[in-house]
Amino acid sequence: MRRILFLGDFAYSSAKAVASGVVRELSGHPDVSLLVHGAHPGDNDSEYAFEPDVDGIVTCGGIDGRFARRLAAAGNRCPIVFVSQPCDLPAAAGRSVSLVCDDGAISRAAAELLVRHDLASFGFVGSRLDMARAGWDAARRAGFLRSLAERGLAAAVYKPPRRRRGSLADLDALASWLRALPKPCGLFVSYDQRAMHVLNVCRAEGISVPEQIQVVAVDNEEWICESTSPTLTSIEPDFVGCGRRAADAILAMIGGAPGGRTETFGVRRVVQRMSTTDAHGSASRAVRARDYLRSHAGEPIGVARLARMLSCSARTLQVSYRTVFGTTLSDDIAMSRIEKAKEIIEGTNTPIGEIPEMIGYASPVHFARMFKARTGMSMLECRRRARRK
Repeated sequence: MRRILFLGDFAYSSAKAVASGVVRELSGHPDVSLLVHGAHPGDNDSEYAFEPDVDGIVTCGGIDGRFARRLAAAGNRCPIVFVSQPCDLPAAAGRSVSLVCDDGAISRAAAELLVRHDLASFGFVGSRLDMARAGWDAARRAGFLRSLAERGLAAAVYKPPRRRRGSLADLDALASWLRALPKPCGLFVSYDQRAMHVLNVCRAEGISVPEQIQVVAVDNEEWICESTSPTLTSIEPDFVGCGRRAADAILAMIGGAPGGRTETFGVRRVVQRMSTTDAHGSASRAVRARDYLRSHAGEPIGVARLARMLSCSARTLQVSYRTVFGTTLSDDIAMSRIEKAKEIIEGTNTPIGEIPEMIGYASPVHFARMFKARTGMSMLECRRRARRK
């Protein structure tokens, strides 16, 4: 039995998503015992990391520097996968893999979203930390500016006050900076909690979001994004996929594969909410259409039906949808059905031939062709692959 420990800071949704990916990947390995530290007070024993029977450790931002150094020097010298943080410990370098977020991909996604909205100006708000202490923050800023520059555009960058310390000084300076921005403006904020500060300042200053400033952030922390006013558009990195890769990497190193490398994980999706609606309300229609698609996946939904529900013409809805999301409504309807079909294929024993009709397709042959074209495998191959995991 191989024993693997997951260390995570579960105050963040990202740690939960990474843990979910690890659990899913390891659930198909009956010879693996997984202990998750930090998810519940009953299992909150980090000293387990130093016991000699631990074969591997996955950590997701859940350890401070002093603990990490102690871990690197531990007598059992087991392999370690660092998630969302590079391994900067020479003692552990040769037996570790680091999986870090591709901040360039995050920045490109933010720029692409905001540029589609035909705004007059752009801006970036980062952490209050010194950039030397927050390399990811600097990378997101640089990537955003670079993505805009490739389109002949530029962005203002908010710089927190250096002489006057404290949150009140920062919020006062941020308010002045936001007031001075040319409007309408598209704002990229480096993480969700910082974006909550921005939205609070905008509300206090009478700056209308999204009519005057549109805001997109990173991490898709739902407790923030669904609670702000307006709700916050956020880019969600592929934390679950990263968790799966972390599980694969730790198993490989336990099996003798070398470590000593750093890899990146990218964007899973952009979750569009009301902070990036355009002034004419087309994004609002598009967001409501996508929300309906997600909550009614598998139902026989068409463009005309959605347009009637939203009190607009099919043409208006299609144009709005493509403007906001960069894809067609018809494509998303098709993908919502494919995702629903995959859930049925992987999670039930429903005969393959019955699934197309269950999700609103009259022609099983047509759906089977579309499924293979979109996923790269047949429905039967999809079920076999799911069974092997």
